[in-house]
Formats: sequence, structure tokens, C-alpha cells
Amino acid sequence: MNASVINRFAKIVTAGSAKGRSRRLALTLPLAAVIAAGAVGCTSDTTTHAAPSTAPTLSTPTTTPTPTTTPTTTAPTATPAPTTSPTPTETATTAPAPAPSTGSPAAATGAPVAAKTPAATPLRTTPVLKAGSGVAIRFDGLVKGQHIEAGGGAVAFSVTWTNTDTKRFDTVIPVVAAHFFDGAQCSLPARMADGTIERKDGSTWTSFPVSQGTDVGYASRGEKVAFGLAPGASRTFRFRLRLDAGNNPGTLGVEAEAVSSVASFVKIGRGVTVDTTVTDSHRPKATVLDAPGTFTAGETATEFKVRVGNPTRSAFRLAVPTVVLPGINQGAASTRERAGLPDGAVPVQVEAQDHGRWRSLPTRFDCNGELSVDTTGLEHALAAGGSADYTFRITLSRPLAGDSFKVRFGASADQHRAPSAEVAPEYAG
Repeated sequence: MNASVINRFAKIVTAGSAKGRSRRLALTLPLAAVIAAGAVGCTSDTTTHAAPSTAPTLSTPTTTPTPTTTPTTTAPTATPAPTTSPTPTETATTAPAPAPSTGSPAAATGAPVAAKTPAATPLRTTPVLKAGSGVAIRFDGLVKGQHIEAGGGAVAFSVTWTNTDTKRFDTVIPVVAAHFFDGAQCSLPARMADGTIERKDGSTWTSFPVSQGTDVGYASRGEKVAFGLAPGASRTFRFRLRLDAGNNPGTLGVEAEAVSSVASFVKIGRGVTVDTTVTDSHRPKATVLDAPGTFTAGETATEFKVRVGNPTRSAFRLAVPTVVLPGINQGAASTRERAGLPDGAVPVQVEAQDHGRWRSLPTRFDCNGELSVDTTGLEHALAAGGSADYTFRITLSRPLAGDSFKVRFGASADQHRAPSAEVAPEYAG
């Protein structure tokens, strides 16, 4: 405290000394409190100060001063740190800045004071608005790398659309669908996962194909639940995703978008994609036991032996081998021309040994454009750890265009598909 302030207080005390001992004591108590408060107010650091020695008639209190004798100061309110505009995949939050340290009169006199816990600053829930930012999208319950079992139960999640723009959007069409999938069973017309996505509409669930398809028509799936969004407003929908057992393992991207028009497919903001992992713990196993080293076109049949096994801990109700001839495809016109066959015909015959006799199996072009053998009727139930062996013989009546011949063996069990095993004997033409 500076000298001028102390002098003023001294004058006040001197002027009252003529009125008697009792009056002097009455003035001494508030003077000590004022001097103690002034000592705190005039210091620039946070060091604890002892009571001034200029008031010898006042003993230092050992209990917390009452509000009538000790002034208190209020800690400044914490100021939120500045935030940056969130991206569509994140939610803006504000972390409170630490409150500045301020000395208190009790600290200056050494009196104990109960610690005061500052009130927590709530997280920011209002989005940061920015012109031209459009609609931000957030997934909840579906994260990158999350496993989705082929043929398993439905995976539940929700998607929230938030208007982070400064203008209102009168029409927001919510769209959720999967990208093309390398683990798809079929490649024609495109590699699309088999399964469904359901959206909760009021008290009912609306189901639609899981894949986006080959055009922008998939956006129409959200047209009947289109909504408007004022700046800062949000809308959330619940979804369930289920994949069929025929999907192979792989990475499946699930995308959410906001569209203002189905006809022109105008997007509002950026779409958000979550890359999930498709798994299958119920796959059978196909093993080639015997295959020829060479293969020659002609009337002589060539035998192949295959085993279908169940490596899982659950029994298969129906397990069957699969056979594909990838070298003979629907688009290979030169194959038919060289063999002198009419359009649509194939120069191959496939037979399977069934209960001690040979049975001819029909062939057809599958959804990959390859010649597939229909093995219906060869199904077996397989216990966990069990297996079944099959013998096939293939006859190529005319030479193929090219210098290779391939056979791809696999298996299907309760619609789950085994990784294929391909053999390519030397082709003698």
C-alpha cells in the first residue's frame, strides 16, 4: 500500500483519539480489515501476505471472516476459447479456458477457505454457421472398420443432418446407401452388395436395397421423408443394415448424403462415408484333391476330385460344391465361331458322380458372365468339422479360342460361399 493511503487512515485514527479509549477500539477493527483488503488490492503477485503490524491491538482471526468484516472478490467468468468451423464429420465443441488466479482476503490473512469448484462450461451444441457450407452429416453407431457379419443380424445406427449454412433449405432429401462392393457375389451389372437398409419412419420401418445401384435413382428412397432445415437446425433418422449370407468378406462403404432434388441430383454439402468391414464366420471350404496336369479337347473326359468341408463350429443344413469355367464366357464369340457352334451354345459337358453313377449337369451363364455348372441335387448336410468328397469329369468337345483352360471350384453352404480354388492344367488344344 502506498504512503498516501496509510497517511489518510492515520489522520482518521488521530482525529478520533480525543473521544476516548472505547471509540479508538471501535475504529481500530474496521481499519485493520480495510488495510488487509487494501494490501490484496494493491499487490501485483499472488504471494500470501501477513496481517499489517500497524494495528497491534487487533489479533489475527483464526476462523473464516464473516461477510460483514471481510470483503470477498468474485473470480472472473471463464471465457470460452475460440472455435473453428466443424467439418461435416465432426461436431464443434468448446473447451473452457482456465480461470485466472486471483488472491482473496482470506488468503492474505492466512485463514483457511473451502475450495470452490468452478461450474463446468457446457459443450457447444449450436453449429458454427458459414455461408455456403450446406448441410453437415454425422453417423452415430457406425464407425470405420466396424464388422458387419454376412448373413448375421442387423446393425443399428443413426444419421443426423444439420444445416450449417446461413440460409434455410426448404427441401432436404436424406439418402443412405452403400457403394460398390468388391466382395459382391455378382459383377453384372455392377458389384453391389446383397442386403437391405431399413429406415425408421414414424412407427414403421421402410426397407430398400443396400446398394446405390448403377444410377442416381437411389436418391428417390428418401423423397417421401424430405424435410426443411432452418440455419442451425438438425434432423435425425434411425437405420438398420443387414447383409445377405452370399456376400464375401471385404470393405463396404456406407454413404449418407443430402440432396435437394432427385431429378437433378443436386447435393447440399458433402456426403459422408463410413468404410465398414464385412466378415463371414460361416464359410465352407473347398479343396481340390486331384486335377490333371494337362487337358485336351476331344471326346475323352478329364476327372477332377473336390472336397467340401465345414471348418466352423455349426452344422450346415445344405452344402454343395460349385463349378465355374471362367475361360468360356458369354462374350467370347470367337469361342463359338472356332467350335462351329450356334450362338449361345457351349462346347463343354460336365458330369458328377452321384450314388455310384454319372449324372450330366446343366450349365448356364451366371451373373458374372461366366459359364457356371448347376450342381443342384448334390447337396449334403455337414456337421461341424465334417466334409464330403465329389468327383467331376469334364469333356470339351471342340477346341477353345486361346491356349488355356481353367476350372474354378468352390462351395456354398446355407448361402455362405467358400473362397474359390482355381486349377489351370496345361491346355493341349
